[in-house]
Amino acid sequence: MTVAPQIKKIADLPSPKGHFILGHLPQFNANNKHQVLERWVEECGDLFQINFVGKKFVVSADAELNDEIMRLRPTQFKRFYKITEILEEMGILGVFNAEGETWARHRRPASEALNLKKVRSFYPIIADKMQNLLNKWGETAKENKAIDVQKEFMKFTVDITTEIAFGYKLDTINNKADDFQEHLEHIFPMVNERITAPLPTWRFIKKKKDKKLDRALNAIETLIYRFIDEAKQRLKDQPELVENPSNFLEALLVEQEKESSFSDKEIYSNVFSMLLAGEDTTSNSISWSLYFLAQHPEMVEKVREEANLVYGSNAVPEKDQDLTQLKYANAIAQETMRLKPVTPNLYFQANEELTIQNFLIPKDTVMMLQNKVAQTREENFSNANEFIPERWMRGGCPMHENHSPEVIKAFGGGPRYCPGKNLAMHEMTIAISTLCKAFNFELAVKKEEVEEQFSFTMYPKNLLVKLTSV
Repeated sequence: MTVAPQIKKIADLPSPKGHFILGHLPQFNANNKHQVLERWVEECGDLFQINFVGKKFVVSADAELNDEIMRLRPTQFKRFYKITEILEEMGILGVFNAEGETWARHRRPASEALNLKKVRSFYPIIADKMQNLLNKWGETAKENKAIDVQKEFMKFTVDITTEIAFGYKLDTINNKADDFQEHLEHIFPMVNERITAPLPTWRFIKKKKDKKLDRALNAIETLIYRFIDEAKQRLKDQPELVENPSNFLEALLVEQEKESSFSDKEIYSNVFSMLLAGEDTTSNSISWSLYFLAQHPEMVEKVREEANLVYGSNAVPEKDQDLTQLKYANAIAQETMRLKPVTPNLYFQANEELTIQNFLIPKDTVMMLQNKVAQTREENFSNANEFIPERWMRGGCPMHENHSPEVIKAFGGGPRYCPGKNLAMHEMTIAISTLCKAFNFELAVKKEEVEEQFSFTMYPKNLLVKLTSV
């Protein structure tokens, strides 16, 4: 007779050491909260509970459990309520933070607007910004100055994202000031600050930074609505844009014609969501790839050889189809996201009581999914803590007996898989390939001095690199 396994409850879970009153909040409020969770996994195992001033949360580093939770979205699980609450308070309700039927309405138009065909049509924008960055770095190499890689790639992705989003041409790569960029630079850190704030003090007392945020949001909203009106007129004047929209906004407006209930407010929210999701995630991933490449000149040379074969004497690939041939550059990107995931933690909330893998999850339980641990375990990847891009190449090194790409959650999972994956991979691949073709890299600091910091996403602090032109 088979005995059914006993159902495990939250009260049965272990817990790391914490403060008597504040619980684990003081430790978790650090700038490296993702590493705090990693340490707690070592202390408590893959499933444990923590509390913030008495409020309980469940942390899971169990890859199978995490995958199941993501597959049960958006019906049984939703994004942690505070994330949606903060964004809605800022007037944003798009595919990133919408739930239920609202999300379902947003998902198809947003996915269509970012499908592979549309992303390929955006390639000239990506190539143009890449050439701008190459030109600037060429001058920097002559001066033998160390550059802050993360800040440089932030400018690169901002310039791409704003032009792809609604055709607005920034040139932050060349340090040209713009009010729009200044507003963005204030908004995104404030989103993170409010999501992680223990108390919503801004709702009662507006500090200087809160008033500045309100002004920034109003300015961005006014500008985007102007872009919406202009894009509508362009679509009327240039019918050919219906088949080949020149930016994300135009693509959304084309889809709006098919979805009459899709309002301008929702168009605005989805454009803003693209800015929010597309700026620092991609830039931080490219930055981490430079961190590894600066330590592996033999890999830089291998990327360069591949680039020379694919697009010869050109500085930048002429067409997006060339990117499909840049297998090694793509492998560098994938290995970077495995070892340095910029979204190592995901936060979801149960819509109902349910049991997964004999673990009872009451309604409204907040599940903190720690995904990096599984990505760096030997059972999932041989030599898991080593940077080995070849593991992503077909016919790669035979030493890699273990290879479980399904545990990689860089773009989430399940029905709410990130629709921006194609765009992000295009940006990463072209950046890695063209930069390795043009330069050699050297860390200007000791590798131990480059720190992982968490502010909405995980980024490298103090990543300074010196360039040498090839």
